[in-house]
Amino acid sequence: MRKQDALYTLPMVLKQADLRRVWCRGRRTITPAQRVWTRYMLSLWGKHLGGDDAPTGCVSVIGRLMIRSEWSQDQSERIIKVVEGLYKEGLRGEELFRRSRQIVVPGASISNILASAKEEDDAAFVESVMHKEIKRDSPIRSVAIKRYCERRTVQNIAKDINYHTGFNVQAGRKRVTWCEEILEEEMFFAMKRTIENTDTPNATY
Repeated sequence: MRKQDALYTLPMVLKQADLRRVWCRGRRTITPAQRVWTRYMLSLWGKHLGGDDAPTGCVSVIGRLMIRSEWSQDQSERIIKVVEGLYKEGLRGEELFRRSRQIVVPGASISNILASAKEEDDAAFVESVMHKEIKRDSPIRSVAIKRYCERRTVQNIAKDINYHTGFNVQAGRKRVTWCEEILEEEMFFAMKRTIENTDTPNATY
């Protein structure tokens, strides 16, 4: 008999605190810039494991500008503000990245910024941390796979929960979002700790 996807246990979860108590180390707080960086690293992981192209929206561009660079909190917030502003103006993909780079680091070449950004290495790094920190039988791991490897939306995942369990779609969305928030917080601190304990170059956090 096939083991039930942990995703379908989410209807039994009443509060986000219950998820944290069972599947992680308790409540943690990360900044918006740290959350964006974590999402970018998870996107690289999903791209290489799932085979899909990485998203070309704000998160991807912000992550590319931050990766393997030393930015203060103020600088990180400026990067986010610049990219989001240009995104609202209609810029996308490489054009969004190039224009954002020109504003954030004028005069720098793209090769210098991305010189140490080895996507496959970073994806393998995230997989290693994921394997150690996020339990395989947890709904948090299931949401990570569906969001980043299968590129499914929160709404789509909630509809899947509804189809298999009859659980309200809106309530399902809330629980999927809980899992995402916990995933990002747990992975950020786990990656930060791993980087600090190895010779891996510092990343932005």
